[in-house]
This record gives sequence, structure tokens and C-alpha cells, in this order.
Amino acid sequence: MERRRLAGLSERLAMKKLKCLICGKEFKHLGSHIWHGHKILAKEYKEEFGLPYNMALISDEIKLKKQDAFEQDRERYVANLKKAGKKYQFVKGQSGQHRTSEHERKAVLERIENYNARRKPEQCPVCKMIFDHLDSHLANKHKLLRIKS
Repeated sequence: MERRRLAGLSERLAMKKLKCLICGKEFKHLGSHIWHGHKILAKEYKEEFGLPYNMALISDEIKLKKQDAFEQDRERYVANLKKAGKKYQFVKGQSGQHRTSEHERKAVLERIENYNARRKPEQCPVCKMIFDHLDSHLANKHKLLRIKS
């Protein structure tokens, strides 16, 4: 596993340092820089620049150091995670919250608006009224299904 991790690291040399999109400087631990240097949270930074929430703001070198530290003292870390995790456990049957960035949310809303802009109101063949959602109207009011060919 160690060999695979090191091979993956050599393939991604571009991840030695991460460039701050605010000031242009490069850092191994960008998350610390954006807080201490610009006084904004990582969440706000990712939203501002349209980055995914699950994107790491640390270099591969720092990531490997953190993984190695975890592996060396695994039992203590796992015990702490279990103890802290009790107050955040999911209840059976509940779904977890899905986080979306502001950029992702805007993209979805734009797709919905584009779809709605292309739709044309249609007249119901039964009651002669005009509906934006004719298929829903036919199914709910007249118990009919429209088959499109």
C-alpha cells in the first residue's frame, strides 16, 4: 500500500503546493493560509471560487504526513473518533445531508430555468384549458396518460 501511495504521489507533482486564488501565492497548507491570511473559512473560499466541498486544501506531502501519523497511533485516533462521533451518529433510516457548493447550486438552478424556458404551455384536449404541465394535469384531473411517439 505504501508503494502505491508513493507512486500516486510521483504522478501528481503538481500537488506539491496549492496556489491561493486570492493572492496568487503557493502554500502546502492552503486552508491555514486562507484563514490566517485572508480571514475567510475554507467553506467560503470554496464557494467563492466554485470548488467542490470535498476538495482537500493541503498538499500531497502534508496529506501523507497526516496519514502516517494516523497509522502510527491508529488506536488512539479511532477511540477519539468513536467518542466524538456518538453525538453525530445517524439514526437508522435517516439520510445524510448532501452538501452542495454555491457554484453547484447555481448550475442546477440554471439548468432548471433553461428547461422551463424551453417548455411551451399546452391545451388540454378534454377541458380545453391551457397548462404548463399538461401531463400532470391529465394524470391528476382526468386519470389519463399521454403516450408520446
